[in-house]
Amino acid sequence: MKINDLIFGNTEFSKECEDNLWDEFRKMPEDSDTLKRLVEYYLPLVVKVANKLPNNIREKVSVRELIGAGVIGLHDAIGGFACDKNVQFSTFAYKRIKGAILDDLRSQDPLTRTQRTCYKDICAAINKLTSEFARPPTDEEIAKETGMTLADVDKYIGMGSQIINLEDEFEDGLSYMDVLADNETPSPFDSAHSSLALLRLREHFRELDVREQKVLFLRHYEDMSVKEIAKVLEISEGRISQIYQKVVLKLRAMMKTEELI
Repeated sequence: MKINDLIFGNTEFSKECEDNLWDEFRKMPEDSDTLKRLVEYYLPLVVKVANKLPNNIREKVSVRELIGAGVIGLHDAIGGFACDKNVQFSTFAYKRIKGAILDDLRSQDPLTRTQRTCYKDICAAINKLTSEFARPPTDEEIAKETGMTLADVDKYIGMGSQIINLEDEFEDGLSYMDVLADNETPSPFDSAHSSLALLRLREHFRELDVREQKVLFLRHYEDMSVKEIAKVLEISEGRISQIYQKVVLKLRAMMKTEELI
């Protein structure tokens, strides 16, 4: 079975095949060949879980890596599934597969506990101030709210750009970041939602400060790399990453504020 067939859904399986595999596995659970075929049968479920993750996660971690972590959860699900349970295996396995992927993503977190706490405090401050002011907060307002210096705010936001914030990434609904990071061909349903999100993005674009507007424009309208933007604006690549991450946090905060209105 080719991995591309799995990723793009070019496989078909029968219910009869599934039942026969489970019958064989129940008779000889120690048979590695039967287990292998059972895992292969449910690999499309692993791919489905991996492909449902937000685009910005799949940009940082390849789908193949996500599938590899999900297979561990699939093995665990097969071994722990009781056939007399009043639940379909796919429903039972879905949670195990997703849990295994999340555990693997968490293990890749490069920040210390203190650094992550500071980053979360900044995110919380941006959300709080955006709700209070009905606009994105300035750097000075964020620093005052968190009790940090402007340099520390920039430093921790820059660190945050290197991590996967699972609490945000797995929320239901569409985020501006998902729209901005989407390099795949969307379905008509996704296109409609993307158009709405982009409209809202344009509405909030003018509320960003001038430099943030420039970074966002050059990155997503001129399709320039971080290195190219840094050269145009005559600031470091690290600073561009910090500004971009700050824009993402502010736009997310605006979306959350909209949901409460």
